[in-house]
Amino acid sequence: MNITNEQADYLLRLPKKITGKKGDLLPQITISPKFPFSERFELLSEKDDEFSFLWQIKQSSKNTLQISLHFQEDDSKIGLMRIDYSGGHTNPQTITENVPERFHPYVGKQLMQSHIHYYVQGFPMLAWAIPLSDDEFEIKEICENDFYATLVDVIKTFAKTINIETEIKVEALIF
Repeated sequence: MNITNEQADYLLRLPKKITGKKGDLLPQITISPKFPFSERFELLSEKDDEFSFLWQIKQSSKNTLQISLHFQEDDSKIGLMRIDYSGGHTNPQTITENVPERFHPYVGKQLMQSHIHYYVQGFPMLAWAIPLSDDEFEIKEICENDFYATLVDVIKTFAKTINIETEIKVEALIF
């Protein structure tokens, strides 16, 4: 299945809630992270129940500051957005009419800093990324000195960015 860039934007903006074990929409959840942190959440929208979503957060067991937040439409397995802190990525070598202009400066570039991937029509899943320093996403780096507070901010900011309406509370990180 292939979708357009406009359809991907619609899915990102669609209000969503995290579902419970019985498929009910949760007004709030509490996350209890343990090192290495790894969580998967299923999401649904009351506004458009044709789609289901998956939000995954993973922390590297070798590099505490390497964290990935992935969001996809779950039925089709189409990745819509992913943020990689302390990771690397190489963008495609070619630009088509479907590649948004903001990606053009990064054609074929290797990104060796924190970056954000977006769906681009006609390319493999999440093939295009730009440095977080050039994106609107507020948290550009994971702060080593205050790792827990930064992690909480990253989780909540990502949830807001993909329009999750479930209130999220995060307990202290357990190492």
